[in-house]
Amino acid sequence: MFTIKLDHRLSEAGDDKIIEWARSILPEGNKLKENFYAAKSMMKPLGLGYQKIDIGPNFCMLYYLENAEMTECMMCGHSRYKPRTGRGKTLVAYKKLRYFPITPRLQRLFMSPRTAKHMTWHQSHHAVNGVMVHPSDGEAWKHFNSIHPHFSAESRNVHLGLCTDGFNPFGSFAAPYSCWPVILTVYNLPPGMCMRPEFRFLSLVIPGPSSPGWNIDVCLHPLIDELTQLWSFGALTYDISRKQNFVMRAALM
Repeated sequence: MFTIKLDHRLSEAGDDKIIEWARSILPEGNKLKENFYAAKSMMKPLGLGYQKIDIGPNFCMLYYLENAEMTECMMCGHSRYKPRTGRGKTLVAYKKLRYFPITPRLQRLFMSPRTAKHMTWHQSHHAVNGVMVHPSDGEAWKHFNSIHPHFSAESRNVHLGLCTDGFNPFGSFAAPYSCWPVILTVYNLPPGMCMRPEFRFLSLVIPGPSSPGWNIDVCLHPLIDELTQLWSFGALTYDISRKQNFVMRAALM
């Protein structure tokens, strides 16, 4: 039902109506959740959530790790929180970065029979000299393999591409606003799969209204930390196609 909601861009109210109709034709005592909110609560423990990280309004710093308890920017001195209004006790940050961890989603590619067998395509396909149909056919990929032989020896290690660009989420007629998604692409997969929406993983949503500019590296801090962990130590992963565990490492190409 979540897939139907996503594919057809149903509103929450529309999804609730479908659930209400489904419950009306199911036998008494069925376990179908009563609405979208309850169903979403059931999905949450699957571990595909995201982290909210406060960020300075001028993109100077993240309130992250050792800086998590700070209340003022160490670079420009701007307050982390908006002034309180009325009797509200909750502190509200000027900006919040949304971070979607990449490791669990990469592990799921090996846990699904539909995708696990394709995660070694980059090494098993037969390349034709002079013809480039995939990044793995290029000289840059081959050079990377030659200087990192221990990484390339395991065909299941993940090769990633990264892209980002700003867009106005409120449409061209709204006030100028620039929101920046950061997307990772899995290059292990064949050309017909790696650019499909389900394999382009959203990793960060950098808030607006202005562009982060050269300070975008500040926003990338949590992603860089996770990629460093995946490169240096990897993550224990189950490969259902071979029925075995292995240490999955990843590299940003």
